[in-house]
Amino acid sequence: MMRRVALVCLALGGLSGTASGQSQQRWGIQGSGALVFPTTAETDFQNNTRLGWEIQLRYTFSRFSLGAGYQRATVYKLDTGTFSGSVSVGFLEPRYVVTAKDRLALYVAGRLGASKLLCDPKDDCAEQSLQLAVGGGGGVLVKLGGRVSIDLGSQYFATRYTNAPEVGGTTSAGYVLARLGLSVGL
Repeated sequence: MMRRVALVCLALGGLSGTASGQSQQRWGIQGSGALVFPTTAETDFQNNTRLGWEIQLRYTFSRFSLGAGYQRATVYKLDTGTFSGSVSVGFLEPRYVVTAKDRLALYVAGRLGASKLLCDPKDDCAEQSLQLAVGGGGGVLVKLGGRVSIDLGSQYFATRYTNAPEVGGTTSAGYVLARLGLSVGL
């Protein structure tokens, strides 16, 4: 296994040329709208597709870039009543452009962060602690100009929530996120 990882790292290191499909500026900012699909059903909630958003600051060096950002999306609503739960995630996102042609680039990305469930009204759920959030996915960058790109991507991420005191412990939750973003090189 370690041999395979080492070979992949060497291969990726040899592919460190520039990728024309992404911004040629070292720093950029990206804002995205997102559709979030919970992957598990909760009997008390309406698990429909929800809208969310994210923003990130990216540092680009060759085919690799690193983003740091924040995402938020309402993921649960009660069938009756006014309760809603939003997943809030601060994250780091390493990205690697696998291939690039003219104005298009195909990338893979990972995501590591800290998440929390934000409840509205706040008193309607257990006090939440920060939990690990991990995920990965990929997408396509469409270069509109030297400083502007559209990001059409998707990823899966998983996190945990603190249960009500009578239940105890935490519950795992997974989400598929599809995003459309605009990236501007600074």
